[in-house]
Parts: sequence; structure tokens; C-alpha cells
Amino acid sequence: MISVLSPRAGVISMMSRRLGVAFMAVYVLAGCSLPDAGVSVEGDLKLLYAPFSLGNPPRYWHYADRPAKLDQGEQSKANSLYWDDIDGRIALAMRPAIAPFELGRRTNISVLASPYLSFDWLMNASALPGDTELVLGFRSESQGDWGESDLGVGKPPIDHVIRLPIGGDISGTVGWQRDYFDLSTLHRRYWPDTDTVDVRLVWIGVASSHDQRPDVAGVTYLSHILLSR
Repeated sequence: MISVLSPRAGVISMMSRRLGVAFMAVYVLAGCSLPDAGVSVEGDLKLLYAPFSLGNPPRYWHYADRPAKLDQGEQSKANSLYWDDIDGRIALAMRPAIAPFELGRRTNISVLASPYLSFDWLMNASALPGDTELVLGFRSESQGDWGESDLGVGKPPIDHVIRLPIGGDISGTVGWQRDYFDLSTLHRRYWPDTDTVDVRLVWIGVASSHDQRPDVAGVTYLSHILLSR
């Protein structure tokens, strides 16, 4: 049985500016083994620092919602997802008006061990905040088998989902912007009765918005997704 809650957050202060963040929480009662995809000794996990094949994503990456097409080379810019060089930085370009998508990576990370999430974003003139979203999936350690040797495939069962709109007010700003979040604080805000010690981040991905109709020329760029402590 699945029940869906749709809390809407107000405004969160991030690095001296404010970013409106909308949340959707999804409860799924299920059990499954999770992949051996944790953090380094330093507690950092770089998730999106180098390009990879979108047609054949590497280990742990998975299309939960695959784009309608994935052209190669120069034609790739007609896709809803492609890599682009922006000011010398290779970034994931997201053009959600072309086709819906959700691309993500399985993880197995305690939100207390590496609670800080940061990512860099840039929007072109036609894009709007929230055209694309960062999707975070959480799971209670008490649910199911947590065997570290099971690599797992696809999107794992998830207890709670938070969708963070990517982008913000760019008036008066130039170039790349960076957002920071404290995962444990976010989780406690909407599930205060859940012991955070028991919570792990099991999925992190990007997706087209469920609620907006983006301009066909709107592109949001994303890079340097980092989990740290």
C-alpha cells in the first residue's frame, strides 16, 4: 500500500540567498537489499563530476524514467539530457520540455555520516526554477535486508522522497550558483518521529518536474553533486 503526502516548504535560507523548495514525500512499505555504494574514508562522495555515457550509464546509475530519445554527437542537444561544456565545465544539461526523465544513482549512506549535500547549477534565459528537480530517496535501516554485498539494480524501494527544485532567483547574479542542504535536517523537518540514526540515503537523481510546463528552449545545467560531512 502506498500513501502520498505533498507538503510544500516555504523558503530556506541558503548561502545568504533564499531558495523556494517544494517537497513531495512518498511512503513505500517494502524490503530489499541495498548496494555496496557508500562513502570514502573522508566521508565524501562525488556523484556528478565527470561525464559518462547516458545511453549506457555506469554502475549504480539507472533511468527510472528514460528519455524518449538519446541522440549522439552534435544531435545530442536535441535530447532532454545531454552533456555540454559551459565556461570550461562539463555539465549535465537538462531540457525537460523535450521529454520527461529521471536519472539517478543508488547509494547506501547514513544521513548522519555524510549529511551535507551540495550541487552547482546554471539556468539559461528560457529556464525557470523548478523545471528540473533533485530527487532524494530515503530508507529506514529497519526495513528489509541491508546486506552490503548485494550490489542491487534499478531504483531501490524507498520510504521517503524529497524533491528539490533546481534553480532560483538569478537576478543580479552571474555564472554558476551553488546550493547546500543538510539532509538530516531536511528529513527531520517532515518526519520528526523517525530516528535519523536509522535513516539512509539510498537514491539521488535528477528528474523533470511533475508540476511545470517548461519552455522548449529552457535548459538547466547541473554539476558537482557532492555528499560530504
